[in-house]
Amino acid sequence: MLREDCGLTQAILAARAGISTNQLQNIEAGKSSGLKDAADPSNPRMSTLIEICEVLGTSASEVLARAGY
Repeated sequence: MLREDCGLTQAILAARAGISTNQLQNIEAGKSSGLKDAADPSNPRMSTLIEICEVLGTSASEVLARAGY
């Protein structure tokens, strides 16, 4: 996982990206919400994705390519 490759915990990445740890956990798990049985895929805002990528030192296109998009 890219976050772990960068030596970051979820809490640190979330704080630096300006989102909650719970939101980051949902994004990483591919969930759309914190609901236990949520079936919809994660769909973060582009601005959230860009903030996460900036912290990780990569581009949104690289992250999307790794995810198969």
